[in-house]
Amino acid sequence: MTREEFQRLYALGPDACWKAVNTRISELEGRLKRNSGNSHFPPSTDLGKPKRSETNNSRVRSGRKPGGQPGHAGATLPASDSPDKIIELIPERCACGHRFDGNETVVSVECRQVRDLPEPTIETTQYQAPTFQCRHCGQHSKGEFPEGVSSPVQYGQNVRALAISLHVVNFIPYARVAEFFKDWYGIGISVGTLRNIVEGVAQNAQQSVNDIKAGIGNSTVAHFDETGSRCCGNREWDHVASTKTLTFYHHNERRGQIAMDDMGILCLFTGTAVHDHWSAYYTYDCRHSMCCAHLLRDNQGVHDESGWRWPLKMKEVLKNGKSMVDDAKSKGHKGLSKSQLDNFKSRYRKVIAEGRAEMPPPPSAIPGKRGRTAKGKAQCLIDRLDAHVDQILRFMYDFEVPFDNNLAERDIRMDKLKQKISGGFRSQQGAKDFCDLRSVISTSRKQAVSVMNAIIDLVNRRMPNFQT
Repeated sequence: MTREEFQRLYALGPDACWKAVNTRISELEGRLKRNSGNSHFPPSTDLGKPKRSETNNSRVRSGRKPGGQPGHAGATLPASDSPDKIIELIPERCACGHRFDGNETVVSVECRQVRDLPEPTIETTQYQAPTFQCRHCGQHSKGEFPEGVSSPVQYGQNVRALAISLHVVNFIPYARVAEFFKDWYGIGISVGTLRNIVEGVAQNAQQSVNDIKAGIGNSTVAHFDETGSRCCGNREWDHVASTKTLTFYHHNERRGQIAMDDMGILCLFTGTAVHDHWSAYYTYDCRHSMCCAHLLRDNQGVHDESGWRWPLKMKEVLKNGKSMVDDAKSKGHKGLSKSQLDNFKSRYRKVIAEGRAEMPPPPSAIPGKRGRTAKGKAQCLIDRLDAHVDQILRFMYDFEVPFDNNLAERDIRMDKLKQKISGGFRSQQGAKDFCDLRSVISTSRKQAVSVMNAIIDLVNRRMPNFQT
C-alpha cells in the first residue's frame, strides 16, 4: 500500500481502516498456514511447518498395513541355470583323518550362487581395413569400416549409452559423470566430450520424438502441465504432454500460449485436455477437464485460512463423486445413470449456494484505486466451481477422463528432480536435448521397454521398439 492509498483509506473513517487492516492480517496469517496439503506448494516447502493432520489430507487410507499383502507371491533373487563360473569346494580330510583325493562317492551337493558385476574394464577393438590390389586388373579395393566407426579413435556404443544413462536418466552432472569413468574405468572423458555425446544421441532421437508428439496429438485424452526451469541463469519453463503410454517434454523461455503454440500439440488437439486452471489452456478449442486434486487442496486451503465450512463439504462431494466412478468401473459399467448424475449435480450446486450464503459479499471497489478490486481466494474459488462445473465433473460423464492430473504431475516431477541434483541448463540446446531424450526414456518406461536397450538403439541410430 502506498502513502497516497493509505491517506485515501484514512479519509474514509475508522470503520474502513479497521476492515482493511483486518483483511490484510487475515491474508498474511493465511499465507503462514499454506502447505502442500492445502495449496499448490510442493512438499519441499513444508520443512519447519506443522505436519498435515488427517482432517486436511486429501488421501484416503486403504486400511492395509505397509509391506506385502496377503496372497502376494513375493520375489527373491533367482538362481541361474547356467552359471558363468563353477568353483568346487572339496573338503581336505575327514574327521577320522582320511585325506580325500576326489575318488570318493558323492552323496549330495549343496549349491550357493553369488551374483556380481564383472570387474570394470575397457575393451578396445581395433578395426583394420587393408587395401588389396587385384592381380587380374590391378585395381585397389579397401575394406569398409562398420557404420559409426568414423574416427581413428572413438568411444563405442556402451560407453556412450552409459554416459546417457548417468546424465539423462539419473541426472548426474557432467563433471561427476567424468569422475565416474575416471574412477571405475580409468578413462578421462572430458565434459565437452560428454556434452557432444548427449547432443549426438539427441539428434538421433528426433524421429522418435516426433512420433511421440504425433501420438499424443491424436489421443482422446492427454494431460498437460508445466514447471519452472533454470536456463542460462534465467527462469524459463519446461512443459509436458502425456498419456498413459507416451510422454513429450518441451523447453521454452515462456510459459503461456506462445510456448504452448511452439510445443505444437494443443493447437491441433481435438480430444480432452486434463490440466489445472491455468488460463492459457482455455485459449484452445478442445474439451477441457480440470484437475480435481488441485480443487481438493484449494478447498482445504480456504477452510484453513477462513474457517468456513462449505469448502469441507465441497471436498466431500468431489471425493464422493470419485468413489461413485471407481465403484462403477469396478463393476464393469461404462458410465453412471442419469439419475445418479442429476442427484450428484444437485448436491454440488447446493454446496455452492451454501457457500455464497456463508461468505460475505465480494468487496466493493475502493474509491480512487485503479484496476479491479481483488475478490479474495475464497470468492475466486467458489466462482470457479460455479462457472466450470462441466469441466470439473467431466470425469463423471466420461470414464476415460481421470479425476486428477497426477499423470502429468508425476512426469514433470522428473524435471524438478534433475534441477535439485544437477542444477539448471547452460544453453537452450542443452535443455532441448535433455527434453528430447527424457521423452524417449519416459515413453520406454511406460511401455515396459528396456531403457538401456532404447538408449543403445538411439546411439546406433535406430528407432526404439515402442508403440506411438
